[in-house]
Amino acid sequence: MTIRVGTRGSTLATTQSGHVGDRLAELTGRAVELVRVRTDGDVLTGPLSQMGGTGVFVTAIRQALLDGRCDVAVHSLKDLPTTPAPGLRIVTPRRADPSDALCARDGLTLATLPAGARVGTGSPRRAAQLRLARPDLEIVDIRGNVDTRLARALGPEADLDAVVLAASGLGRIGREDAITDLLAPDVVLPAPGQGALAVEVRDDALDDAGFAAALGALDDATTHLAVTAERALLRRLEAGCSAPVGAFAEISGGRMTLRAVVARVDGTDSRRAQAATALAGLDRPDAGPDRLAAADALGVRVADELLAAGAAGLAPLRESGARA
Repeated sequence: MTIRVGTRGSTLATTQSGHVGDRLAELTGRAVELVRVRTDGDVLTGPLSQMGGTGVFVTAIRQALLDGRCDVAVHSLKDLPTTPAPGLRIVTPRRADPSDALCARDGLTLATLPAGARVGTGSPRRAAQLRLARPDLEIVDIRGNVDTRLARALGPEADLDAVVLAASGLGRIGREDAITDLLAPDVVLPAPGQGALAVEVRDDALDDAGFAAALGALDDATTHLAVTAERALLRRLEAGCSAPVGAFAEISGGRMTLRAVVARVDGTDSRRAQAATALAGLDRPDAGPDRLAAADALGVRVADELLAAGAAGLAPLRESGARA
């Protein structure tokens, strides 16, 4: 049986979906076919924050999965709504570098960009944190695929001094050469789930023992636990796509530490919180229910600290539905 993998049609989306498909082919011995699905995010124009937000890159692919037009759907996890979709479940392959990456002319870094430099991003989260770090920069809203955005700073007709993109996406399409500065989490916290992929399947797919075993092998426990904490924070905040929320969970020595920030888009104020927890069942390598519950509780705890500190006064945190 051929495994049909639903994906957006962009170069980045088909590349990362192809990686998932190749791994599933290795694990199952079956052929794989990519099924390209056009989403609202591929059709609509204007700032992402004004497109209706939740699931703009996801809904059409999920529908194709539910309709049986594909057997697996691959998403960038940060695009996935935090509310579970009935009848579907998610596995998470090993996460790539979650950092944001500055791609600047002349090899410039965030620290060496001159005052007044024009930096492009379509993300309110990135814009807010860039303004916090460098209030002297001009942040410009941009859209387009990776190559289009890179050309705005690095092409022959460049009109910007730099753009900021996800390091993971650049790595997956072989454009690491464009990165001039990886932005550390203490400067720019990534989006919850950034660098991770979400592989969605219908519940009934698990009736196929061979396919179910392959999905289990594809799921990376460390990634699954970390993004569970990050997405629990986002769910608790009820943050939509226009909310500048960053979060990053790390696991070391049997403990998970979660850092998060909520900021004004104009970069004039922010709230930060950090907490850690021991993970239950440390003798096991899996992301079992007890360990997932501990990760989820940590995300809720950090979100509550942000709300207690006044984060809701800085950003739109109660939109209908949550988005990573």
